[in-house]
Amino acid sequence: MSIRHQQPISAAVAVPYYSMACRVGTHAKCEEAERKASPAAVPIVYETCVCSCHPSEAQASGGEGGTHG
Repeated sequence: MSIRHQQPISAAVAVPYYSMACRVGTHAKCEEAERKASPAAVPIVYETCVCSCHPSEAQASGGEGGTHG
């Protein structure tokens, strides 16, 4: 079947977000581990880095921090 005749995929697949700093191994420089509020007048969604080097909310409340290695 040629590309021109393929049916479009209707369901989006969720892909976890990793910041560029975490992708290249400079985890200490990642500033995208915390959720950011978008400006009220602008419909922007900021993604949060899910790298294991950042402590999750459960870990931050009393558990051990995550490490990436």
